[in-house]
Amino acid sequence: MIRRQLLMGLLGLLLAGPARGADGQGSDGQVIKIYKGARRLELWVDGARVESFSVGLGGAPAGDKARQGDLRTPEGTFYVAWKNPRSQFHLFLGLSYPMPRHARAAWEAGRVSREVYEAVRSAVKRRGIPPQKTRLGGYVGIHGGGAGSDWTLGCIALSDADVERLYQRVRRGDRVEVYP
Repeated sequence: MIRRQLLMGLLGLLLAGPARGADGQGSDGQVIKIYKGARRLELWVDGARVESFSVGLGGAPAGDKARQGDLRTPEGTFYVAWKNPRSQFHLFLGLSYPMPRHARAAWEAGRVSREVYEAVRSAVKRRGIPPQKTRLGGYVGIHGGGAGSDWTLGCIALSDADVERLYQRVRRGDRVEVYP
């Protein structure tokens, strides 16, 4: 199973192209900041906010995501790991969830194997796509479909028009910060 996940991650890298900058932040200083409590997503470039959008979150958005099906939107620092222009939710910016800290906590709690933990660490180290089909959950991202309520399984939802504007500007590797 891990071999298949690694192969899917490599395929995603080939389709998405190289990440920008070693820290995942683009050369233009572009950062996406998501404030769960305020239901806002902001796009920052070179330290200045240039866009702000209303968002919908997971059905149980309080707290950090810990497992598949908990309906929580993850918190912390991520990067855009892939882009999907043919998403069932209009457009999709895939986040680098799970991050190593999520996988380590799950491994220490006995919810995932050490192999899964190591696969997550390896993918993030090379700025790739972490394994998406684990007990941690996966396929968490920013997409369209509407921002009027908290309806996703853990994603960040925008209106279709807003996700189109964001999708055009954002590149693979851009930093994403998700706050409570």
